[in-house]
Amino acid sequence: MSESAPKRYHPVHVILHWLIAIFVIFIVLSGTFVMSPMQNSAEVPLLGLHSLFGKVIGLLIIVRLITRFFFKRPKPADAGHPLLNYLSSAVHLLLYIGVFAMMFSGGALSMAYNLDGVLKGSVAIPEDLFIFQPRFIHGILGNSMLALILLHFGAAMYHQFIKKDNLLSRMWFGK
Repeated sequence: MSESAPKRYHPVHVILHWLIAIFVIFIVLSGTFVMSPMQNSAEVPLLGLHSLFGKVIGLLIIVRLITRFFFKRPKPADAGHPLLNYLSSAVHLLLYIGVFAMMFSGGALSMAYNLDGVLKGSVAIPEDLFIFQPRFIHGILGNSMLALILLHFGAAMYHQFIKKDNLLSRMWFGK
């Protein structure tokens, strides 16, 4: 006898989803709109925090991926068209890949200009971080993540307010 899929995600998934969402939105927006336009010497105090948040996000994503094997999930939401359903799966996968790509490019960048030394004050931050290839890649990935986040949010709003299928309740607490 097979158990049916739950209507909501397990509370562990809900907590992880919203924590990751808050951290990712914060780090992408702060990196894109606050840190990027700053002179590198002015952004040093924020770099350590940015790097720490990236590591926390990576850890939370790993925990989320592991917990997928322990808790049942609702069936995928139906957007009403096979192409939209495919795009939904693709965007979710790309969000996971994007987070790891951001972590690796950020880690490569921090190693390239010795972030640990910069934060300790033993090394000066380079005047131009764009001389490092990972900086260019990190920036492109950040913009791509912003686009994926907007797609994800737009799709959730489409489900909630156009299809009126109450999709958001699946990723919240309740029975």
